[in-house]
Amino acid sequence: MYQSKNITGITVDMLRAFVCLSKKLNLSKVCSELGTTRQTVRRHITDLETILGEKLFEVVDRQYQLTSFAHDSLDEAKSLIMQLDTWAGQSALKKNTSGGLEKLQYTDTEGRVYYSQQHPVSQIAMNGLPLLKKAFTAWGAAETQIEHEAMEEIRPYTVLCRKGPSGWFFVHVGPKSAYARWFGLTVAKSAIGKLITEDDAGDEYDEFTGGTYSRIYDEGGVRLDHIFAHLPRDGGEPEPGTFQRLLLGGVFPDGTPGLILLAVITENVQIEALPESEIPSMPDDLIMDSLPCHVTK
Repeated sequence: MYQSKNITGITVDMLRAFVCLSKKLNLSKVCSELGTTRQTVRRHITDLETILGEKLFEVVDRQYQLTSFAHDSLDEAKSLIMQLDTWAGQSALKKNTSGGLEKLQYTDTEGRVYYSQQHPVSQIAMNGLPLLKKAFTAWGAAETQIEHEAMEEIRPYTVLCRKGPSGWFFVHVGPKSAYARWFGLTVAKSAIGKLITEDDAGDEYDEFTGGTYSRIYDEGGVRLDHIFAHLPRDGGEPEPGTFQRLLLGGVFPDGTPGLILLAVITENVQIEALPESEIPSMPDDLIMDSLPCHVTK
């Protein structure tokens, strides 16, 4: 965001105004959320634009719109704010890194705690779940090409996302995916074209669930996480569940990058902050551990 720019004078308030206006695109709503005045928000945005030497917003038909520079800068600005809030103990999200691997803990407004722990990708080859092994092998054979024939076997189990101007949105939800198993086929079918953040659960929850997406997307890399979360099943109340999630950077036929998500619902998770006694037992029809290496289409 700040490469080759003079960032002297940038304040936390400027960054908060930028991030909030990017989300709301409405001055009145920003003022309400930040507890400040329209003049103050405008000043923060103008000062930030002056320091960066780039426009962040355009007003079209009296509606704020992000510039391409703002789109490219937003993820990093959000990350900076979240880091500052975490260090100050003001965030519901806690993040730390050990040996280059991330550990996340998020507490929602109901007091429910979520955990995510990154694991080495080499774990897939050594003792990975069958479907994860199959996906990793297919991805390599396809040379990251999402529509390659090597990916056909695992496609029913995957979720595909693109990154648009407003964030990540679904372009495919496999009928046999963990998403469809947990949330139900009706929700899965209606997810296509929607932003993954349309639940409006807040930036901290979005960072917990999808904060790693941009890095994998940009780098075209791979990441493995073990996750414990509370998610609504078939439109009901949130229930605790555990799964392993594999993120794979991919490329669509038109050459644009995408993201391949493959989650396996399993009780086989290793999360240091989660006692083994608290790993929930899940119905047999949800568990995906035993899916064979040679899955059927």
